[in-house]
Amino acid sequence: MPIRLSREVTVAVSGLALVVALSLTAAILSPPAVEGLAPGSSVSAEPDGSAAAYATLQSLGYQVNRSFEAMATLRTEPTSTVLLLADPKEPASNGDRRALQSFVAAGGTALITGCSGASFLAALHAAGVGRAIDERSFTAGFPSPLSAGAPRISMEAGCLWSDAAARYTVLYGDDRGAAVRFARIGTGLVVWWAGNAPIANRAIDGPGHLDLLLNVVGPPGRTILWDEFYHGQRRSLYSYARLTPLPWLLAQTLLIAIVAAAMYARRRAPVLDRFVQTRTSPLEFVDTMAGLYARAGTAGDAVATARARLRRLLLEATGLASSVDDQRLAAAAAGRLRIDESELDAALRRSGSPDMDGHVTAHEALPLVRRLQTVAAALDRRGG
Repeated sequence: MPIRLSREVTVAVSGLALVVALSLTAAILSPPAVEGLAPGSSVSAEPDGSAAAYATLQSLGYQVNRSFEAMATLRTEPTSTVLLLADPKEPASNGDRRALQSFVAAGGTALITGCSGASFLAALHAAGVGRAIDERSFTAGFPSPLSAGAPRISMEAGCLWSDAAARYTVLYGDDRGAAVRFARIGTGLVVWWAGNAPIANRAIDGPGHLDLLLNVVGPPGRTILWDEFYHGQRRSLYSYARLTPLPWLLAQTLLIAIVAAAMYARRRAPVLDRFVQTRTSPLEFVDTMAGLYARAGTAGDAVATARARLRRLLLEATGLASSVDDQRLAAAAAGRLRIDESELDAALRRSGSPDMDGHVTAHEALPLVRRLQTVAAALDRRGG
């Protein structure tokens, strides 16, 4: 391979390896530690976190999932979903407000808490909201399914509302401020809490707090999406890439790399000839001759072939002329070689008798051929 082409391949492979390494590192790295999370986070065990409420809902049989998606990108069935935004620390955008309106109007239920959560409500779009700082006790203003079992609750209050909030009904509040408001939008329900106390770890066991939460989410059967996106939690690179064509792109790239590696190995690896069974192999020759003898019915030819080979070997060993008879040849061979003269003479006489020509069967010829080949094998130094 030319030096320039080799360098180009090295650069390409190095760049691909770097991209793969960075992708794997980003996918493996876990999200930031949960310490210091925003109030209302379902993974926070701090006093103002909501890990206890999350675990309690799960233990009661609710299907609770954390959401790491923005409102505009949620893909869920509104009629079977309860969206819970517990004191989000990031204000809502216009797209978030429109997405929330569409979700509730389609039959969804949304529970939003905190002064900053009020930015998700279109009625508070132009209102200035202040952070609630005092926690007081509030009594339900009128009987409602949302206040069943919770005639009195404790909650922070003090968020400022605009005049456009008239569409929201005050359920808990006093002359100093409203603690709980709700409204029907389309076929859905949106509930706003001024504070996060009823689901905070430090106060969830307070009178009426858990009942207030269960009244909003309803009986088990619907999915509860507990938002973490607006607490600053984002999905990992892997979870994001899984919903894009990137996995297919990586699969295609891997396939191309495998094909390229196979082509490179095929061009650079040593070329080996395929093993081909030769048609002149000994076993094939033996099978062919056996088939010919069997079809011809001439077992005597096999005896004659073995006899001729044995005589040739005996003549080579004794140095006698080819015209010598079997008896003299057997006597000479017995004198020079360790061979039984009578047995050798009998085998030569039997194989040379006129009866062998067309009158011997395969059953009679087989033991005679074996005797002749056994003596021949002892004489032939080359084996076979």
